[in-house]
Amino acid sequence: MGKRILALTAAALLVITLCAGCGNGGIFGRNNTKSREGEPEAVDFGGHEFVVVDFNGGRWNRNNNGTPYDDAWQYLLDNVEEKFNCTIKFHNEKADEMKNSALPEIMAGDKYADILCATQWEFGKLIGADLMADLNILSTDWNNRWWNQNLREIATLQGKTFAANGSFIFDAAQTWLFYVNLDVWHDLQLPDPYELVENGEWTIDRLMEFSKKALLDMDGNGTVDTVDDRWGIAAPDGDFARALYMSGGNHYFIEKNGKLQMDCQGAGTFDFVEKMRKMNKDDKSVAKNSFFTGEGVDGVARRAQMFMDGRCLFLGGMPGMGALRDMDADWCVVPMPKASVEQESYMSGVDHNASVFGVTKTNADLDKVGILLDALGFYGLDLEDIYWPDYEETYWRHPQDAQIVADYVCHSGQYDMALLMQNVKDVFRSPMSLVFDTMFGGVNDFSSSVEMRKDQVNIALDKFFEDLTRDQAFSGNE
Repeated sequence: MGKRILALTAAALLVITLCAGCGNGGIFGRNNTKSREGEPEAVDFGGHEFVVVDFNGGRWNRNNNGTPYDDAWQYLLDNVEEKFNCTIKFHNEKADEMKNSALPEIMAGDKYADILCATQWEFGKLIGADLMADLNILSTDWNNRWWNQNLREIATLQGKTFAANGSFIFDAAQTWLFYVNLDVWHDLQLPDPYELVENGEWTIDRLMEFSKKALLDMDGNGTVDTVDDRWGIAAPDGDFARALYMSGGNHYFIEKNGKLQMDCQGAGTFDFVEKMRKMNKDDKSVAKNSFFTGEGVDGVARRAQMFMDGRCLFLGGMPGMGALRDMDADWCVVPMPKASVEQESYMSGVDHNASVFGVTKTNADLDKVGILLDALGFYGLDLEDIYWPDYEETYWRHPQDAQIVADYVCHSGQYDMALLMQNVKDVFRSPMSLVFDTMFGGVNDFSSSVEMRKDQVNIALDKFFEDLTRDQAFSGNE
């Protein structure tokens, strides 16, 4: 009961803490002059209908209501439609079917959608099929504070921007962090986790040290090798490897002289990936993925249960682990670790299931769409402020957790074109595969493996973007 009271107290403080740290300044019903800066001038679209295609049925849906977040979305849509005399029609499409759904319509010259929202891994297929417009031809001001500049930077090549993200599909809810079982933490007599983070000392070296220290043979067979033992970390291996790699400031692809090239190079990156390898293969601190796979197995639920039962110190994932609402043991959150204390700030990976959006190249109403996007961006600034308190039972056990998320998780998520392009051509998946296989597979010499593959990847990248520039369509994994 004491923990539940603490959780409710933290939730009350959270409304103040996160609105100050994570949000962008409210818009709706607030007398805040600064928050009105950049408000788009209302334009009469004469009842024009805009079509939004999105895999996430929770957005744009007029039937969702009753929570502060759903109500804010409803207000956003009503407000934009009223101010601009238009209607916004929502069409729900499964993420893995978007390309096949869009391709015939766009090839026939139809627009398919005014705004198309997809996962990162699906959006690359749309780019690869040459279905998306250069976002810079729109009237939208992409420098505005409601657009995600991390994504804009990596998605802009030779002056063309291929994908965007902003306030109305903010990424903080898909930015990785660690949950910490504090009962295990205190049993190991580890230092205060909040002080480690705030002092800039939460690094991959500490993650390795603490994870190894947490290992405990609990089933009495003499070794830590079953789901009943205590492990350092439980996390879905592929998503975890991507997020951890990017938390150290590492990249898969990088732009050089206007060209996209394979990165995964440099002493700092080699050292970081070697630590990832050592943590799993030598220290054996990461719970085996085989514990959480198989027909009818809910891996997410199993990992959460392992964490709740004190059989791992860290649970890797994204904000919003609902199962932890009723966890008896105490827990907290920390960001993904830095590469070293010298790293300027905490970073993390934005999960490849996170949303990005674009505009189809056959859209004949680009002037209207550009104006609409800035309107959605501006009036969507309140959404993130409202989102976090709307999940008060999970966010968080302690007031400090709210501050950790606000200061070190929100807007720290890093993007990489590799996540968008992984399903365009198999060769583009090579950088991520090498990192993953070094940590979990058969690669032991990462630097040599990168050297062997980089020319092949770079040649494929050059050809792809040269062909794309000439508007020669690709059709997926050819």
